[in-house]
Parts: sequence; structure tokens; C-alpha cells
Amino acid sequence: MPTRSQNPLDLAVGMLYYSRPEVFLGTSARAALSPETFKVFEKVYGLGAAKPPEGLGVQASECSRGSRVLAVVCKRGVSTFDVVEVLLSLGFRSSFWGLKDAGAYSCQFIVLECTTPTTIPRYLLGGAAEVFPLGEVGPRFRASKHQLAGNLFEVVVEVVSRDVEEVSASIEKSGGLLYLNYFGYQRFGYARPVNHLIGRALVLGDYGSALNLLLGRPSSLESPEAQLARKLFEEGDYHGALERLPRGLKLERRVLRAYLRLGDPGKAFLRTTPRSLLKFFVEAYQSYLFNLALSKLFEEVGGVEEVSKYCELLEIPRPSLPTSRCSRYSAEAIAEDLGDKVGSVDTSLMARYSRETTFTVENLSVKSRSTDTLVISFDLRRGSYATVYLRELFRNGLTLVSI
Repeated sequence: MPTRSQNPLDLAVGMLYYSRPEVFLGTSARAALSPETFKVFEKVYGLGAAKPPEGLGVQASECSRGSRVLAVVCKRGVSTFDVVEVLLSLGFRSSFWGLKDAGAYSCQFIVLECTTPTTIPRYLLGGAAEVFPLGEVGPRFRASKHQLAGNLFEVVVEVVSRDVEEVSASIEKSGGLLYLNYFGYQRFGYARPVNHLIGRALVLGDYGSALNLLLGRPSSLESPEAQLARKLFEEGDYHGALERLPRGLKLERRVLRAYLRLGDPGKAFLRTTPRSLLKFFVEAYQSYLFNLALSKLFEEVGGVEEVSKYCELLEIPRPSLPTSRCSRYSAEAIAEDLGDKVGSVDTSLMARYSRETTFTVENLSVKSRSTDTLVISFDLRRGSYATVYLRELFRNGLTLVSI
């Protein structure tokens, strides 16, 4: 019988089951994910892992107009979108292979195209991001998601009870197994898992609800300033909310400022939010539905190996999918969530692709750092989430630290 999660966050984002109850460590270990304890290094075919070059020297710092430079960007507690926005304001168009978790220390490759002669900055966002130019690339060099191999992860684990070597041996047994390929917590938001709810409102054209979800719903995991600003918004003090919103909440500030000027939530959203971010919210909603569809499939077939055999792939839920065999799980997920509203969905921002139903943890290694601390290192292929694997090991002992 599948083991159902009792974690409210799991249930909120559609991760209803655990793939591997046998790998759960119980109360013997825990992990609190933060930029100090959770590191992510992007891996691209032909480029390897994105890590800062040895030493402080770099091969390129000047950028002439029209030239293109490959760089590694390492970030601490900020998102890929934050970095791209700042680079654009400095005169750099950029392309990249994948989005990286804002709750981690992450390094990724990025291609910078200089619109004017300029110097590539070493630090961005007050030092939260660091840029390491690797050298110029030709005009045919492109960032394609098909080149993205996956990510290398390093996670610090605190051993609470039992011997460190015993816990290490238990963790090592979790490598090479199949796990349900859920979309992870960061897809929906750590502090406030509302990205998918905003996406749902957007596809239904309910911009009032989207506005309330973006700006309201204070969370105890956010800063006191952010909590107060959201509370003021919910109370109708929009000017007070704008004054209190932290500078780091750039989208919230832009949308609220536009709403105060235009008085229309739809215009405020569409005129201030880049299409890439609108798609991000909508695909978060599809990710939630995919998690529900995968949970239903797992529930029916009874095991993760059976899932892989019966449905190697599941389509990302959207309207008008066929209701035969594997497609029916995705079709039923969106039909059950939207009911008679499914026929009025705006599909223009919806993704259309199939996703693997399972993943494997590769190249797992566990090293002792002290008498009560371990470091787990492992690879995941593109599209799979470390937090989905880690929740299997720690369950409620996995803490998602807000930035």
C-alpha cells in the first residue's frame, strides 16, 4: 500500500505519496536547506559543471558591442530572473540553460551579449551574485535546453542520533533507486507556495485573484517587513503596502505600483510582468496538476517500478488531452481541478511536452565532515528536483529555509 504524506506542504503542491518508504531515516538525521547547506552546480553537455574557475583570474572582463561571452554566474539566495533583470539594466542581453533555486547557493552557465562596449561586472545584487567570464563565443553558440544535462548537488546533513557511519550507510542505499519525478517545492515557492495558484487564476482570466495571491497571503517564513506589507494590502492600505514592500520583491512592487495607477488588476499584471514570468506561473499550475496526475497513477499501479513500466512519460496537463491510457491521468487532473471552467481556459501560455514519471539518483557519495555532519553529493538529470529526493530521506526533518 503506497505511503501517503501527511506534510501539509506536500499536499498543497500535489506530492501526495512517498516513493520509497524504505529509505526514510526517521529521526536520526535532518537537513535545513539554505545557501550555506544546499549547493547546486549546473551541468551542460560539452561544458561540464558550472563552477568558479580556479583562482581569481578570468579570461575576459571587457565586452565590445555585439560580442558574446560565456560566463559562470554563482548566486546566493537570489533567482536567475533577478540576475537576468540586473544584467539587462546594465546593457547585457543574456541567455541561459535553466532556472536555479533561489534558496540555494547555485552556479550556472550564462551567455552575455553586450549591447554597448562595457566591462563585465564581477558582483551583482550587492554581492549576492558573482560573475566569472570564461571567454568569448561565436555567433552560432546558443543556450539550448536540450544541452542541459542536469545538476550536481551538495547537501549538508545533520546527524541527530545514531552513529554517523550508520547514517551514511543508510543514505548510500538510496542511490540508484527509482523515485517519482514530482516537481519540487521551489517550483511553487518555498515561503509562500502560491505560484501555481497565481497560474490557475491567470489561465482563467481572474486577475483580481492573481493580484491578491501575489500581494497578499503573508507567511511566517518571510521577513517581518514582507509580512506587514502583505497584511496592509489585505486590509486595503495599498499605498502603505507599497511603502513597506521590501526592495527585493520587485515583481510585487511593479504590479502594485501599476495597479495604483491603472486601477485594473489585469492591466497591472499584463503591462508589468514579462511574458517569461507569466509562463512561469502558468507552468507552475501545470506542474501542480502533473504532481496530482502522477500521484493518481502511483496510487493505481501500487509502486514506483510499476509506474515506470506502465507510463514512462506523462503529458503536462492541459485542456483537450485524450482520455486514453497514460494521457487520461493528466486529462482527469485538470478536469477535476477546474470542473466546468476547463472549457474557458486560456491556453496561450501553457506548456506542451511530456515528462518522465521517474528519476534515479546518480553518482551518490556520502562523506563525513564532522562527528555529527555529513555531506551528500549526487547528480540528477535535467528536470528532476533534489528536494523531491531529499523529502524521501528526511520527510518532516527537511526544512526549507526562507531567504
